[in-house]
Amino acid sequence: MKSRFLASLAVLIQVISCQTLNPHDTNTERIDTARILASIDSLGAVVQKAHDTKDNNLLATTWAKNGALIIAGSPPVYGRESIVTKLRNMPSLPEGGSIKMNIVEVQVINSEWAYVFGIDSLRYFSPSKKDTVNETSTFFVLVRKTSEGWQTYRETLSPNQRLCP
Repeated sequence: MKSRFLASLAVLIQVISCQTLNPHDTNTERIDTARILASIDSLGAVVQKAHDTKDNNLLATTWAKNGALIIAGSPPVYGRESIVTKLRNMPSLPEGGSIKMNIVEVQVINSEWAYVFGIDSLRYFSPSKKDTVNETSTFFVLVRKTSEGWQTYRETLSPNQRLCP
């Protein structure tokens, strides 16, 4: 019995040692991290510009066709067109308000995937408070390299988070 086990183990070791590495194995592929980070930075700039200028056509170019948007307290929205419609139908910023994306972390996972974590800061003047109001929300974005370039594949927003001191 013991000799059969050892023989089986020896065969298994031989089979494993003769296997070639998968060419898609992320442990062996060479990743141009600097280039990917530059592409993601450009994507972020386009997203910011699309929001600042309310350019929904430009915004659509930043989303993967099969993307998904999850906003806390709302059902997920799937597909580029539905996402752009959802964002277009959100309430307008208060007069003089602005949103700034503040990136906390970008991590390249492999040559096709990366993620971005950050905080959106909404700043506006509140007539009732007679003061400037700052509201924040966190975002987590899974970015994918598609045939159209790097695009948002999944985004989760958690609104009105307080920043830790």
